[in-house]
Amino acid sequence: MHGTARFEDKVVLVTGATSGIGAALATAFVAEGARVVGCGRDQGRLMSLASRVDLALTLDVTSQGSVDMAAAAVQDRYGRVDIVVNNAGIGHFQAWQDTTIVDFQRIMDTNLYGAIRVAQALLPGMVAQGEGVLVNIASVAGERGYPKHTAYCASKHAMIGWSRALTKDLRGSGVAVVLVCPPAVDTPFFENAGFPDYKAHHPGLALMSPDAVAAGTLDAVAGRRTQVILSPRARALWLLDKLAPPLVEGLQRWKDAR
Repeated sequence: MHGTARFEDKVVLVTGATSGIGAALATAFVAEGARVVGCGRDQGRLMSLASRVDLALTLDVTSQGSVDMAAAAVQDRYGRVDIVVNNAGIGHFQAWQDTTIVDFQRIMDTNLYGAIRVAQALLPGMVAQGEGVLVNIASVAGERGYPKHTAYCASKHAMIGWSRALTKDLRGSGVAVVLVCPPAVDTPFFENAGFPDYKAHHPGLALMSPDAVAAGTLDAVAGRRTQVILSPRARALWLLDKLAPPLVEGLQRWKDAR
């Protein structure tokens, strides 16, 4: 917790705010003075969330009508939105040969197109006011490939590519795009994605807490950082992926020349 309220009176909309990372983000923004609009599909969890945020809204990011209604409700109540956090997402863990086109479409519709729907509904207002931050919660899986994660990795790789292109489109507008890539996080995500024994398969892996992801995200937003990869281990693996191929190729060329 920082000593100052870095987001005092900022209107912050968080998708997927009823559990996991989204709930932690909503709580963290409230603690730093923001007026948080927490969004989700689960009505029971939304009722619980309503007591902890300024406004709880029903929002299904796969429905254009639902997105439009939520955007209108925020505009009617506040007249503006300062920070939009695209956090809603789902996973799908299955062997590639068993992952169907329908599976890919379902994952993409939430993880990529859902984020795009929300951005297209709310970005014009931020551009018009000349300031704002769009936060896209991607994943380390968007920078690396993992077995039995083809659909999920594809969706997060796509989110990263979209975010980087959008950053250039928005240059000079006053609106920043902040891309956050957490590692595996201790939430119900894996159970919901069909991998309930994830922890058993990775006994030495320490999962990041949702609160730690939220803290890193708020720091990134405050600093308007283009991209952050949360956790030293994840950053090291990402760097290894970047450096290893040219090093291996260079070594092979050196051997061939001898």
